[in-house]
Amino acid sequence: MPRRLALTGPYEASVLEYEDRALAPGEVLVRTEYASGKHGTTFAMLDGRTFSGKRFDSERHIFVEDKDPGSISRPSPQKPWRTGTSGLGVVEAVGEAVTRFSLGDHVVGLMDIRETNICDQTQVWPLGDIDPLVALCIEPAYVSIHCVRESNVRYGDRVAVIGLGALGLLAVSIAREAGAEMIIAADLLPQRRALAAEYGADHTFDPRAGNLALKVRDLTHGMGVDIAIELTGAYIGLNTAIACARVGGLVCSAGFYQGEAQDLFLGREWHHNRLTMIVPHGCGGGHEPRGYPYWDSQRAFRTILSMMRRGRLNCSGLINRVYSLEDATQVFQHIRLEPERIIKFAVDLRN
Repeated sequence: MPRRLALTGPYEASVLEYEDRALAPGEVLVRTEYASGKHGTTFAMLDGRTFSGKRFDSERHIFVEDKDPGSISRPSPQKPWRTGTSGLGVVEAVGEAVTRFSLGDHVVGLMDIRETNICDQTQVWPLGDIDPLVALCIEPAYVSIHCVRESNVRYGDRVAVIGLGALGLLAVSIAREAGAEMIIAADLLPQRRALAAEYGADHTFDPRAGNLALKVRDLTHGMGVDIAIELTGAYIGLNTAIACARVGGLVCSAGFYQGEAQDLFLGREWHHNRLTMIVPHGCGGGHEPRGYPYWDSQRAFRTILSMMRRGRLNCSGLINRVYSLEDATQVFQHIRLEPERIIKFAVDLRN
């Protein structure tokens, strides 16, 4: 039987066996070679404070009271969570009405960390000659590209990126390609700051080493940046992003914040500098990109792969640890206890 990597408890992953169902029309079966997952959002979901006592009304797009104590799910051996977001491999079977792929095609797309993936043909794309460890960055790049596009980063803009996980590092790469004149990047971990410099950041800082917002003012002739992209998921990171933006500037808030706000002072720069804040597409769900219908999800994924193929989206080194399926059971413990060692992980599913 095929096997999968699943969350079976808080920060606990297990290898589980499963059976594939029959293919529905429009679906393909992919023999997975490599797969990857995210951990920032996963850890936030395990935290769960933001959803405590609430449920999301998807019709009215608002959180409402929910007194059911079981409404906040937790992974367990009986109800495991998936761990993957992207994968690549070879098409082994096709369902009826599949027109985009044939047996033997190499594809990349939205997949779980499992030895076989059943995918709708609209959720996978030709791999071509893209390096596998670059192609696996397709899912975080989907958020990062919308951070830059929906913030309207323009040629000559000054941009700050606060938080240099996978999303932040890719936002640096995409903002550089978009024509930013200056990119300032900040993160607690030196390994990530070094990679940001390789991706095009002009200046990198440890936000604990002095007042970052004042350093940004010094670099921008006292103005601040035109756009501050916040990707730490911490309220203090959002507060820092707000302080870095110029008068009338924009803050792109893409972090997944947990619990009640702390260290967030909206009566300071936010109020006095008349800032605009957006949450980009790729955060939350149930809505289309701001450029819809001319800019939709399919176009975004095709664009990401096109830019990867032409070497215009720098993802080299972003995946810096590759596990076997058996060893990957420790990945979330490694990330929790040694965050400086892993930026983004992948699992090699080839036998």
